[in-house]
Amino acid sequence: MTQRLTWTPRAGFAAAVAAAAAIGAIGLGPPGARGFLAAALLAAAAAGAYVAARAEPAWLLSAGIAASVLSGNSAYVGLPLGPDRLLLAAGLFAVVMGDVARRHTRGEGLWGLPRMTFTHWVLVAAAAWAVASAARAGTLQTSAGLFGLLDRFGFVPFAMFFVAPLAFATERQRSILLGTLVALGAYLGLTALFEGIGLRALVVPGYISDPAVGIHFGRARGPFVEAVANGMGLFTCATAAAVGLTRWREWAARYACWAVMALCAVGLLLTLTRSIWLSSIVAAAAAFLASPRLRGWLIPGALLGAIAVTGALAALPALNERVDQRSTEESSVWVRKNTSRAALEMIQARPVAGFGWQTFQTRSAPYFRQAATYPAIGVGQGVHNVFLGNAAELGIPGAVLWACGLLLAIGGAIVRRAPPALQPWRIGLVALAVQWLIVANLTPLPWAFPTLVLWTWAGIVASGAAGPRDDGRFVVRRGEAQRAATKRNVLT
Repeated sequence: MTQRLTWTPRAGFAAAVAAAAAIGAIGLGPPGARGFLAAALLAAAAAGAYVAARAEPAWLLSAGIAASVLSGNSAYVGLPLGPDRLLLAAGLFAVVMGDVARRHTRGEGLWGLPRMTFTHWVLVAAAAWAVASAARAGTLQTSAGLFGLLDRFGFVPFAMFFVAPLAFATERQRSILLGTLVALGAYLGLTALFEGIGLRALVVPGYISDPAVGIHFGRARGPFVEAVANGMGLFTCATAAAVGLTRWREWAARYACWAVMALCAVGLLLTLTRSIWLSSIVAAAAAFLASPRLRGWLIPGALLGAIAVTGALAALPALNERVDQRSTEESSVWVRKNTSRAALEMIQARPVAGFGWQTFQTRSAPYFRQAATYPAIGVGQGVHNVFLGNAAELGIPGAVLWACGLLLAIGGAIVRRAPPALQPWRIGLVALAVQWLIVANLTPLPWAFPTLVLWTWAGIVASGAAGPRDDGRFVVRRGEAQRAATKRNVLT
């Protein structure tokens, strides 16, 4: 239930800023379209502010996370801007400004936001270093540089880590996120199955079946049109379904979780990607070991999984042949070796400031070396190791800042003792973090969805027992909340 947003100076200030930004954008378009552009931007700003103020942030942010599977490909479905950008922006605005109407979820910091911790300041410092690097290299104004900062480096995931304790503070709000990811898992799993068995008429949207779009055509690549990203999405949704099994008691919800887990497991095999197979197996084993209740099921679960995979390969000779081909292919390994060696050469050349954000692909060619046992391929591609790529582009100090923020945020949430309600989330975070870490050492990891979910999930776990009691009500004025608390104290 929501209440009418009380008008405050902050809301008025936000509206004024939105109006000023829209009016200032008049000069961006051609003369004949400027009036229409200004009116459209004003209407969009007003509508977005209204929706953000009235809607619950958990819904907006969960929808934005799910829509991020289209990130970079929204033009193929007729959208000039990714819907995830709008939904996440509205959700973040709802947390900052719309929280005026939700006093019971407010944090301890400025404007009722969470209090800034040492981890947050490390992330701010890393972000500032990356912005300065991009500005110095001239990539801050480019699409690749800007969206790389937002997604790959992690500006938007950092923001989600910061607001997650408020947006997903209650069990009901966390169930909104879980339900969204489980529904997304059903879509990704079915799409992977249809791709794998050749029912491309059932694959939606249609650009997934276009060999001219993306890479890895012929594998289960989903709306990402990239098999590694699709595999990480499938594993993420399967993890959400596993957590849902521990939180939901309705039989329909539990059956849906089991079905999604099975579909995603099949989809993981159909990605035909070794980094996904390896990371998923290791991540699942890590989650089993992290949970005292699941440790005894590790060996039986591994045997059952091996039997299921062996049976599937035996029953489907064509799939078995494709798996054999992928398991022996070496070209991706050569690219990984060459780009990593080039990154090391670049780090030695400029260890402090690096070559600038988003410059590896354009400036790494002189640093490739011909190996004695494999060809020098991979020139013009991104380095297949996130940590080496950051060090080559940002310099060692910038890469260390980013890595420290990652360790403090994700690692800190994992090692911190979680209350019973968040213990399944902590185990799920172990699985997501292990897979992300493995893939980050084997690919450039430029996709928005897996990193966005990881940091949001970590923010939920890091909130610990500080979340408020889920009473299903929104208190509009602080005085009303205080009077209600006083009455409860008197009665008790």
